[in-house]
Amino acid sequence: MKIGFIASALILIPCVTMAKLPNPGFYQTIDDGTHKPKSIVALYEYKDGDDVKLGGRIIALYDQDGNGKITETLSKPVRVATKVKGEPKMAGLDILWNMEWDADDSEYEDGKIMDPKKGSVYRSVIWQEKEEPTKLRVRGKIGPFGRTQTWNVMHVSDLPSDLQKLDTKNWKPVVME
Repeated sequence: MKIGFIASALILIPCVTMAKLPNPGFYQTIDDGTHKPKSIVALYEYKDGDDVKLGGRIIALYDQDGNGKITETLSKPVRVATKVKGEPKMAGLDILWNMEWDADDSEYEDGKIMDPKKGSVYRSVIWQEKEEPTKLRVRGKIGPFGRTQTWNVMHVSDLPSDLQKLDTKNWKPVVME
């Protein structure tokens, strides 16, 4: 009986530790008010000591008129995050950092997310509904209050040509709070 239990436990342990969201990757953010595409964020993993964490950087912005056209990328940034320390360009700005995978809850947590228009930083949680594998739920919160956005999975072929060969392996977040 003990051998069967131990064997079962050994089989289940890799399943639990391998459960992960489809990250890193590219995600289209949607404007809360207009419900139109707002930006494309690259989610990437990076080492922080012995830990692997998740960060997110804006790599492209859609036009402000809501026409669905990409008008700015990392190679051609224009808009400035005037409320963020140092007033960096929005394309290239890290808006998500220090996210840690929680296998028990199947979500990333304990990280921070920045609203680049306000310069405000919030605690963050990211998860995926099993029923919607092409979407991520991204929640910024203060205490029990917060707001959840839905981000859409993007394929590399959907990106502008100058972003299709983007190498995020050596990225680390540059935090501008």
